[in-house]
Amino acid sequence: MRAQCRSIVSTMIPTPSRSLLISAIKSSRAQKNPSFGKSIHAHIIKSGYLPEIQLFNHLLNLYCKSADFLSANKLLDEMPERNLVSFATLISGYSRSNNPQYSLSLVPHLQEQDLSPNQFVFSSLILACSRLKWVDSGEQIHSQVIVSGFESDPFVQASLIDMYSKCYDLESAVLVFRSSPSSDLVTFNCLISGHVSLGSYKEAFELFAELLRNTDLRPTEYTFASVIKACSNLGIDYGEQIHAYILKMGLDSDCFIGTSLVDMYGKLANVESSDKMFQATIAVGDIALYNSMIAVLSNNNLHERVLKVFYELKSEGIDPNESTLCCLLKSCGAMKCRNLGRIVHGVVLKSEFYRDLFTNTALIDMYMKCGCTEVSETLFATLTERNTVVYNCMIHGLAQNGCFDDALILFIDMNRCGIEPNQATFAALINSCPGIEKDVFSFVLKHGFGFDLSVQNVLLDILVKGGVIDEAQLLFSKMKERDVVSWTTMISGLSQFGLHYDALKMFKKMLLESVFPNNFTFSCVAKACGILADMELGICVHASCIKHGIMDEDYNLASLLDMYAKCGALQHSSKLFDESPDRNIIAWNTMIAAHAQFGNGHEALKLLEKMEKKGLEPNQVTFTSLLSACSHCGLVDEGIHIFELITGKYGLKPSMEHFASMVDLLGRAGLLERAKDLIDGMPYEPDTSIRMSFLASCKMHGNVELAEYMKNHLLEIGSLENSGLVLMSNIYSESGKWDDAANVRNNMILKGLKEPGMSWVQIKEER
Repeated sequence: MRAQCRSIVSTMIPTPSRSLLISAIKSSRAQKNPSFGKSIHAHIIKSGYLPEIQLFNHLLNLYCKSADFLSANKLLDEMPERNLVSFATLISGYSRSNNPQYSLSLVPHLQEQDLSPNQFVFSSLILACSRLKWVDSGEQIHSQVIVSGFESDPFVQASLIDMYSKCYDLESAVLVFRSSPSSDLVTFNCLISGHVSLGSYKEAFELFAELLRNTDLRPTEYTFASVIKACSNLGIDYGEQIHAYILKMGLDSDCFIGTSLVDMYGKLANVESSDKMFQATIAVGDIALYNSMIAVLSNNNLHERVLKVFYELKSEGIDPNESTLCCLLKSCGAMKCRNLGRIVHGVVLKSEFYRDLFTNTALIDMYMKCGCTEVSETLFATLTERNTVVYNCMIHGLAQNGCFDDALILFIDMNRCGIEPNQATFAALINSCPGIEKDVFSFVLKHGFGFDLSVQNVLLDILVKGGVIDEAQLLFSKMKERDVVSWTTMISGLSQFGLHYDALKMFKKMLLESVFPNNFTFSCVAKACGILADMELGICVHASCIKHGIMDEDYNLASLLDMYAKCGALQHSSKLFDESPDRNIIAWNTMIAAHAQFGNGHEALKLLEKMEKKGLEPNQVTFTSLLSACSHCGLVDEGIHIFELITGKYGLKPSMEHFASMVDLLGRAGLLERAKDLIDGMPYEPDTSIRMSFLASCKMHGNVELAEYMKNHLLEIGSLENSGLVLMSNIYSESGKWDDAANVRNNMILKGLKEPGMSWVQIKEER
């Protein structure tokens, strides 16, 4: 009876107008209430009302925004008529969903309906490629954009720049940007952001300078956020420049920009400037500003100040979010404030973040640092989701608290659950547990060898990295199944411990068992061939790389270049280098080092010129090889020029190796005063080898005065060892200062040191 009455009443209710229905659907979407939208849809169907396509499209938009793609697809199939907006709505929805690839699958349906994509469809399709990092599909869509005449549309351009940047193709992103007759702020922002995300910070700053030269454009908060992030990596000078410009524009009170500046100064280790910026912006501050300041203090181990800022946040009536709570928990753990940690835990339980993995990981870490392993284990057991980070946190915490067996069992459990360990996992095990490698092997012996292959490979890697090569070989021999990872781990381990002949024997055995090597295997074997000067096997490795098309792999090319050079076949290295189309910085550095090894200083310098012409910037390794080449060839002026390039043109900080090469170069050339001044002016304490190199140069040139200066300095810092005393004794003897030489020898006897001697050994049989 009730149902009958409801039916009669519903027939008496007039169907709302189209505009009213559209307003209701929009309201449902704005309020994020899809169930209300579904009720409207149900009412339309039940009333027998045949809505126009516009109303259907609004319903479609509602379902897409609610991520209800099942209902959206069902509605699209049931629609009596579909237009470009219908497909554009679904394509846009999918491009922002967890399955962006489905947006690309709708393109053929567009073609079936004789519909051509517009700029909005193209932007959504490009976004999908960007999120998937499908650069090939992105290039195809780019071609369609050009054919359709939308290449000048600013939103399409911005989408293309963003896509290429996210696919690590900055060159194509710049090409799209430069092809536009007039770049707008959106495309500038996308390209600057792309450069920053890929670490091209100087280029990002230069683009910002170009933007400022365009009087029609004015940077926004988004622009400044990207540029400030670049300055965080470029140094304080750049940071202060951008800050000065922000002050000039009167944007220093903007909360978003202020937050970025707080973060920037923190990353540049200038906590006080961060705090000043925080205080200047606090009046308009939000949770992001407070979080930024808390993170700066936490990362700089100023944990008591973290608590102070947190109390300020609470007094302002601002609710903490997961980032706030995690930083706070980090400080509680660092200070071992278990009681305060429990209070924060209580706040977490009352918040929406009590099931959040990131927050729970921070809680586990805090309790571990406070010595509450049982609480951490209870929290870990309740997690419905686990990742590498939370496992690492547990393993490290258990090991730090002396629960080595539990840490190892958890490591095995991690592998059984299919969660890949990373470097931090091994660091947690090896660094936290003294002699863990032996424990790993004992664990394997105790529990048998019945683990999965992936688990056994990880255990093998721990043994190799821990330096227990005999145990690693025993584990390897017991493994019933071995793949390329197992073999490569052993080959690499043997080679690292100087057992190069055994490494090559292992490689040959691997081939006999029909296991095909990977890139890393070839690289390890090529290195061993070079050290043993086994050029015959090295040529076979080279041939295999060519046969299997892996010559363009970064380390394979460099390993082969190094192998030929160490075998004395520099001409082979040069030929291979010249014939290789793709040469990265590693290959260039290897070739420069090879010429340095052969004393070809001028050739090494020519390679630097060629390298610069190719647009490649030398790095620290490049300069180490170049200075070594100059030192061994006596190229003093060239060496000084190279050293000046490090800090001048390239803005790098000279390493200890760079200073050592320069001291050796100047010392060999007899420029001892300059070498002394260089040592005295070093920005950090020179190591003993640099001072000993200087002493050797003093002996070479018979300069007793400077030798005594260096000897006295070595005595002051307690670094005058046996070899230094021997050098001083020889310097005095060669200068005719026999009494001084005798005093040095007497001191050596008193210290229980012996002068280096020699003995003759007759070898009947080599090898």
